[in-house]
Amino acid sequence: MNNKLSNRDLSGRNFVKYDLRGFVFSGSNIKSANFSDAILTAANFSQVRCGVKKSQAIFFLAGLFCLSALIGLGKELVITALLAGLDNVVSNIIIFTLSTTFLTVLVRQGFIYAILVAIVIAFTTAAIGIGFGVGPGLMSAIAAAAITGVLIVVIVSIGVIFLSVVGTIAFILSGNIAQSIVVFAVFAVEFLTALVDKEISNQVKVQALILTGSIDLVSFYIVIQALAGKNNFSFVRSIALPLAAWRGTSFQRADLTDADFSQATLKGADLRNAILIRACWKNVSGLNYALVGNSYLQHSMIRQLVTSLQGKGQNFDGLDLSGISLKDANLQDASFIGTNLNRANLKNADLSRAIMRQTQLDGANLTRTILTGAYIEDWGITSTTELENVQCEYVFMHVPTKGNPNPLRKPDNLQETFADGDFADFIKPYLDTLDLYHSQDVDPRAISIALKNLSTNHPDEELEFVAIERRGRNGLNLKFTTATRANKSELSREYFADYARIKKELPISVQLKLAERDAEIRTLKGTIEKFIQTGTHQSTVRAETIQVIQGELVVTENKGININAGGDIGNVGGLVGGNVSGVVNLGTISGNVTNTINQLADRSESDQPDLKKLLIQLQHAIQSDIDLPDPDKADLLEQVQALAEAGQEKEPAKKDGLMRKAMKMFDATLKSLPDTAKIVEACSKLLPLIMKALGT
Repeated sequence: MNNKLSNRDLSGRNFVKYDLRGFVFSGSNIKSANFSDAILTAANFSQVRCGVKKSQAIFFLAGLFCLSALIGLGKELVITALLAGLDNVVSNIIIFTLSTTFLTVLVRQGFIYAILVAIVIAFTTAAIGIGFGVGPGLMSAIAAAAITGVLIVVIVSIGVIFLSVVGTIAFILSGNIAQSIVVFAVFAVEFLTALVDKEISNQVKVQALILTGSIDLVSFYIVIQALAGKNNFSFVRSIALPLAAWRGTSFQRADLTDADFSQATLKGADLRNAILIRACWKNVSGLNYALVGNSYLQHSMIRQLVTSLQGKGQNFDGLDLSGISLKDANLQDASFIGTNLNRANLKNADLSRAIMRQTQLDGANLTRTILTGAYIEDWGITSTTELENVQCEYVFMHVPTKGNPNPLRKPDNLQETFADGDFADFIKPYLDTLDLYHSQDVDPRAISIALKNLSTNHPDEELEFVAIERRGRNGLNLKFTTATRANKSELSREYFADYARIKKELPISVQLKLAERDAEIRTLKGTIEKFIQTGTHQSTVRAETIQVIQGELVVTENKGININAGGDIGNVGGLVGGNVSGVVNLGTISGNVTNTINQLADRSESDQPDLKKLLIQLQHAIQSDIDLPDPDKADLLEQVQALAEAGQEKEPAKKDGLMRKAMKMFDATLKSLPDTAKIVEACSKLLPLIMKALGT
C-alpha cells in the first residue's frame, strides 16, 4: 500500500489492525474511518478532518428532532394534566415556588442539590400546614400541591436531562456555521409541542408554556456548561459525547506513538485506550469533543496545554502526564511537583524557573530544553533521560521553605554559570542503583547477614556494593548496582523481609557465630560500624570495595570507595537536591511507585473501589504532605508500591503477605504521628477502601 494518503477522501474506510506506521494522511477526510487496533506509530495526521460522515450526521439530527418532538409532547401532556387538577391560589403559589427554586438551584448547584431542595420544600410546606392547623379543605389542597410539585420536579428533571443531552449532541454534530440554528431548532420543536393541546384552559396553557420555556432555557444553559466541561453537568457531557461520536473516526486501542495531529480537527474522534505516547496535538481543534478515555487528555487544562503549548505559571502538580508531548512549549514558572513526566517529549521546551520537585522523568526527552533557574529538588531522572544540549545557566537544588530558605544554587558562586554542555555532565546519573534504606534501629550484623543471603539467593543479579549514605540522624542507605534485568523491587522486598526476620528471630549468639565464621559478613559489618561511628563529621571513611560475584563475596585489595559520613553522595543514582547532608531519594522511589501502579488494570465494575485510583490518591497524599519527614515518606511510598504489587499478585499467600507487611508498616509509621496530621486523616479514609479493593 502506498504510504502517502494525503489529501484523500478516506471517509468510512476500514483500517482495523493495519500496520500503517509512518503513513502520511495529512489533509485527508477520515470521517467515520476505523483505525481500531492499527499500528500508527509516527503517522502524519496533520490537518485531517475527523468525526461522523455528513450523511450520517444529518440522519442522526433528523432523528433527534423527531424524538425531541415526541418527548416534548408527552412531557407537556403530563404537566398540563397535573396543573389542571389545581384550582386555587395556594396550590399555584406552591407549584410556582417549587419549580422556580428547583430550576434556580439546578443552574447554580446541579441536579442532586436541586432535587433535594425541592423535596425539602414540599415536605416543609405540608408540615407547616399541619402545624398551623389549617382546615381540611385547605390541607388537602396543600398536600395535593406538594405531591404535584414533586411529580412536576421529576418530569422537569427528565425533560432537562433529555434536552441537555440532545442539545449537546446537536451542537457537536453540527457544522460551525449551523450550530446555533440547529440547537435552536431542537429546542423550538420541543417548545412548540406545548401548543398542541387545544382543550386545556388558557390559564393552564400559559402556566405550561412558562414552565416549558423555563425548561428549555435552563437546558440550553446546561448545554453550554457541559460543553465547557463544568463539573456540575459533567454527566451530560459523558452521555452526549459517546452518542455524538458513534460511528465517527475510531482510533480505539491504536498505537499512536509519535503520531502528528497538528492542526487536525478531532471533533467526534474516539481515542479511548489508544497509545498516545509523544503524540503531537499542536493547534488541534475539536479536542474537547473527542472521546479521550483515561489518558492525560481527560483534563481540560491539559487539552488546552497540548494544543496551545502555553503553560506559563500553571500548576500541574501530581498529574500523570506520562508520554505527553510538550515540544516547544512555554512552561516558564510552571509547577510540576510530583508530576509523572516519564517518556514525555520536552524538546526545546522552556522550563525556566519551573518547580520540578519529585518530578518523574524516566525516559523523558529534554534535548535543548531550557532549565535556567529551575528547582530540581529530588527530581527523578534516570540513565534513560535524554539531556543532550540542555540550556541551563544555573539551577536550584531545593525549593525554599520557611524552615530552610536556602535554595542551594548551582553553581554555588552567584557570578558563575554553567557553560554549554556542563549541566548534563553535572547532573546526569552515574548509576541506576538498588537502594536499601534503613530508617531506624540499624543493626550492622543483621544487615550483613541479610545481604549475604540476598547475594547467595540471586547469583545472577550482579550485585555490587558501591556506597553508604547517611539519611537524617539515624537513617542509613546501602547502594548496590545490579544487572539491568534485575527486579529491584523484588530484591528490596526479599532483603528487608530477611533483615526483619534475622533481627526478630535469630538469637544474638547465633548472629555472632555467623559473623565470626564468615569473613565476608565480618568485613561488611565492620565497614558499616565504622561508617556509623564517624558521626556527622565531614570525614571520609576508606572501605574496601565489596563485590558480590556469582554468589561469593570477594574483597578487592587497595581499591577504596568514598563513603562520606556527611552523606555527600555526588550524582550517584540520579538523586539531586534537598539537604546534601543526607537526602531520601523520593524522586526515584516515587517513580517506582508510579510505574508499579500504572501496571494495574483499570477497573470497569462500578460497584467496586478502583484500586489504581485509590493508590494514586494515597501516593499523592504522602508526597504532598509537607509536614511528613522524608524518611517517613520513603517508608510509606514503598508500602504503596507493595500494595500495588499485591493487586497484581495471583498467589493468595504472597498477596496476603504483601498486604500484611504494608499495613504493619503503615500502622507503625502513623502511630508515631499526631492524630491531627494530614497523612493520618488521608490514610484513615483511603486504606480501608484499598483493602476492600484488594478483596479483604
